[in-house]
Amino acid sequence: MKKYEVLKEIYNPCAGKFAFDTSFPNEVESDNLEETLKSFLSIDFPEYKKEVFSDGTVIYILNLPLMERYSFSEI
Repeated sequence: MKKYEVLKEIYNPCAGKFAFDTSFPNEVESDNLEETLKSFLSIDFPEYKKEVFSDGTVIYILNLPLMERYSFSEI
């Protein structure tokens, strides 16, 4: 299993930017990031966008009532 640092951000439409959720756990171990992400949610998995960067960072943007962004960076 790989170990990741996880950042969760919630979109604030009034300010037009994302804000960090500091009460979210910041490290996980996973071989399947989508399954790990699904475990964070209490609803069905919504539409999402996924970006993978050359350094291995993976970002998911979930289309929920308030958009959420999850960044997974391998440790």
